[in-house]
Amino acid sequence: MTNAANLLKFLLTILFLAQTSIHVCAQNSKEDKYYSNSNRHWLVEIPLWVPGFRGQLAYGDFNFSSSGSDEEKDYNRITSDAGIGFYFVGRISAQYNKLWFQADAFSGEVVSAFSYTSLTGNNETEFVNIKIQGTIPRLVLGYSVWEKSNENSFKIEIIPYLGIRYVSFHLQSEVFVSTNIMDVKPNWFEPLIGLYVPLIYKRFKIEIQADYGTTGTKNSWVVSNRYRYRISKLVDVQLGWNLIRLYHKGIVDAQELESTIRLFGPTAGVGFRF
Repeated sequence: MTNAANLLKFLLTILFLAQTSIHVCAQNSKEDKYYSNSNRHWLVEIPLWVPGFRGQLAYGDFNFSSSGSDEEKDYNRITSDAGIGFYFVGRISAQYNKLWFQADAFSGEVVSAFSYTSLTGNNETEFVNIKIQGTIPRLVLGYSVWEKSNENSFKIEIIPYLGIRYVSFHLQSEVFVSTNIMDVKPNWFEPLIGLYVPLIYKRFKIEIQADYGTTGTKNSWVVSNRYRYRISKLVDVQLGWNLIRLYHKGIVDAQELESTIRLFGPTAGVGFRF
């Protein structure tokens, strides 16, 4: 229940900050709140992400998979006491003319049930909870190569970017025995290339962002969309969706780990513009 309590406290804090900002900035005209009329370059965000966890894991003699079946969900619900799993997302971005910068990081943990074939020789399907704790910071720099706008406060841009990402996660099985089936901590740096497309209309903003990073035997995809509404010159609120796919193949603790991990789910948060 600890995670659920922290989640509730976080959401209440967000609501309090948003409500306070609305009262402070209530004197702004509607036109002042349009994205196209803003001269604020910096954005600081504190979204919350509640991801699902799926994938395939091969480590040593074990091959695990999670597809979200009813049996896996029932096992996870009965045996896991982790409560609601969520990730905090910290993000800072800025744009000066055509130059765009962003630094962000995902950090948190989530548990999901995985199935595997028993090694006792009876070929029965068994289940185990696997927890992933991850920290994934990213730093990127982009340049607007195309934009279109009109007098009705509409604007769209295309911003390709380059950057670097650090992937670090801890995979640990949750079983009721003294020895875990899996307890590994792979990590790597990777260069990345991506595309950011913001579309604004008055107080509304839609953002689509996707990038790919690789080191050869390890790679990752990150795809995000965000829907913003500007409630004042200082504050906007957002809803969205994130998908992170992580692939790793290599030796970890003297055994080969090949993993394809998918983290996906909704986001919600508040942004402050300066």
